[in-house]
Amino acid sequence: MNPIKKILLKIKHVGIIKTCKILFSSIFDLYFDAKYNIDTVSWVSLSELDVEEDQKKHAVLYQGSRVLPLRNLFKELKIPSDKVFVDIGCGKGRVLIIAATFGFKDIKGIEFSPKLCALAEKNILKYRTKTKSNTHFEIINTDAALYHFNDDEDVIFLFNPFDEYILKKVIRNLSDSIKRNARKVLIIYGNPFHRTIIEQHLNIVNAKNFKSWEFDVAVYEVE
Repeated sequence: MNPIKKILLKIKHVGIIKTCKILFSSIFDLYFDAKYNIDTVSWVSLSELDVEEDQKKHAVLYQGSRVLPLRNLFKELKIPSDKVFVDIGCGKGRVLIIAATFGFKDIKGIEFSPKLCALAEKNILKYRTKTKSNTHFEIINTDAALYHFNDDEDVIFLFNPFDEYILKKVIRNLSDSIKRNARKVLIIYGNPFHRTIIEQHLNIVNAKNFKSWEFDVAVYEVE
């Protein structure tokens, strides 16, 4: 579709103010990549992922989380930088790099696609070269359903990376970790389509909802 027609269609559906915000956010994503000489903007379809077909049926395509809304969210949450930050379904590593700009020293990305893991590691190397960051990054190539959380991991981010079948397994593994080492864990869940799984299976002590011009985020403090 012609770009002008796409913009006009967007204005028709969401209005001119929201359309302008979305366009500015898209431009800022390009600036973010250019600033650090990385590539997190381009999408990767499920057909391009180098994973088994039975894994693909539970996944969604790679689409980087918008930078500006996430930066605004992190500013509002004011998470202490000594926390261990884990992105479940980290894709090309955009959220990991955003977290690093907020001072997190220990950051992990869980990703089932070797291709996306390689791209994330390449982007992180470029970011570290550009900024001389001393953040410790770790990309773990594994199915999220099989990932066993370390007992010091206390900030969990996910942007609707898979369906409820996988999310149930992830939440069960997180619950096991919390039982082993009682602690408060912050879960940041973007586009929370399957939020009831978290609400039904974890002990929530605080919950907040955040809305941006592009997506909703549910934030849970659990223990």
